[in-house]
Amino acid sequence: MIGVRCSESGPASGCDAVGRADLRSLENLCRTFPSNRFLVSVLSARTSTSYASMRENSATSCPSAVGWFMNNPSIVEEITRERIEMLGASFIPQHSDARVLEQVIYKWSNTRRTVAPILSNAYRLLAEDGRGVTRATFSAMSRAYSAPTQNLDEPQRH
Repeated sequence: MIGVRCSESGPASGCDAVGRADLRSLENLCRTFPSNRFLVSVLSARTSTSYASMRENSATSCPSAVGWFMNNPSIVEEITRERIEMLGASFIPQHSDARVLEQVIYKWSNTRRTVAPILSNAYRLLAEDGRGVTRATFSAMSRAYSAPTQNLDEPQRH
């Protein structure tokens, strides 16, 4: 995961320290392999903001989840809101610190509880701004969240 710092003893001693990551290597990777799609998780909230900005200009990667240190409801809400505002539906709205596959299933309900009111508010704001939210608009966005890697070519901004 981008932003993980290991102890001086190496990975065997644990790699749970967090630091702001330099995203230049990710930018280079995306530029070098433009036909590949990379699912990217970053560990710190500050790096997440930088990455979302980078993602607006590069459709090769897809924000996916948040790191375990950021898996607190208030931080998840903030990052999800930021991604919706900056990227539309071109990210995976799963926020899980699951370390084994079985944890993803019950943690998905937590994600749904977080994402639903944020999406509802985003649609309300669009409607208040006169952008008209139709059933077709909502259906398209729902499909995009179900298969975000199919929508990587152009970030959808609101």
